[in-house]
Amino acid sequence: MARILVVDDDPDILETLQYALERQGHEVSAYADGRLALEAARHAKPEVAVLDVMLPGLNGYEVSRLLKEDIDRGDLDDFPILLVTARRVVSAVRQDFLATWSRADDTVWKPYDLGMLLHRVQELLGEVSLVPATGEGEGQ
Repeated sequence: MARILVVDDDPDILETLQYALERQGHEVSAYADGRLALEAARHAKPEVAVLDVMLPGLNGYEVSRLLKEDIDRGDLDDFPILLVTARRVVSAVRQDFLATWSRADDTVWKPYDLGMLLHRVQELLGEVSLVPATGEGEGQ
């Protein structure tokens, strides 16, 4: 069982993710606002965070960056952050900049398959090994 922070301003997505992760035995803290999620993470000390990018208060990129700065200062133990976004950035350079600036560990694009997202969370928790998504390396 892991402590997982889930943040999404869409109540249906938030409820679905919370339910699915709790069914896997995890303790889930769910928020719809970036600023509230940041404060909650500082107290709850999650083992992984799943952050939507487009949030009220602070966006997911900002929350991720601030949490990684807390980790750098030693205020929090290190934990992986998974960004979830439907926002497509026009430029690959801009997307790379945002990914680097936010310091998130991984990104999932909406719409996504729930099973795939749950698998990514398990990977970040170290519960399953990283397996090539395309089947590369099979039979070798």
